Amino acid sequence: MRRPRKSKRFKERDDYVLYTIDGGDIALAHQRSCAMGVLPSSYTQGHGRITGCLGEIAVNHYLPRSRYVGDKIFTYDLTFRKQKVEVKSKICSGCPKKDFSAFLNGKEDIEYDHDVVVFTRVRRDLAFAYIVGWLPSPTFFDEAIYYNKGDVDDIGFSFMSAGYQIPISELNHPSALKSI
Repeated sequence: MRRPRKSKRFKERDDYVLYTIDGGDIALAHQRSCAMGVLPSSYTQGHGRITGCLGEIAVNHYLPRSRYVGDKIFTYDLTFRKQKVEVKSKICSGCPKKDFSAFLNGKEDIEYDHDVVVFTRVRRDLAFAYIVGWLPSPTFFDEAIYYNKGDVDDIGFSFMSAGYQIPISELNHPSALKSI
């Protein structure tokens, strides 16, 4: 039996997995984001769609035999081993640090229909996506802190939208996701 080839587009790091984005990924992300349209609750007026789509593409490639369902189901993005996977992405300028945060927009008593939340950062120049970690959805909502729009956290960050925040350091390493 042949061993699966390890993709040269992924590099395992201590704190994250680095994914090298190619032109095909950007074209697919553009196609998906155009089909999505601008969400009414978007404070970026739709400019974050490419970021989100590239994060989904990176995680989809990272998880063997995962399936993208985000074009048909709007409460999660992928299925992997019968798990519903939601991918949340932010744009960044460089390598994410452990003291950075992961964020999920939403109301305080949000009802979720996913089993796992995976967090990514996509570099502003679209060269790389960083898969920074994941948590089971119930654990995430139990451990994350909820902030309202306009709240300021302990380091002075003012929130543009309401949602849940957790430090990246409290997430599981992406490599552990493959064994769920």
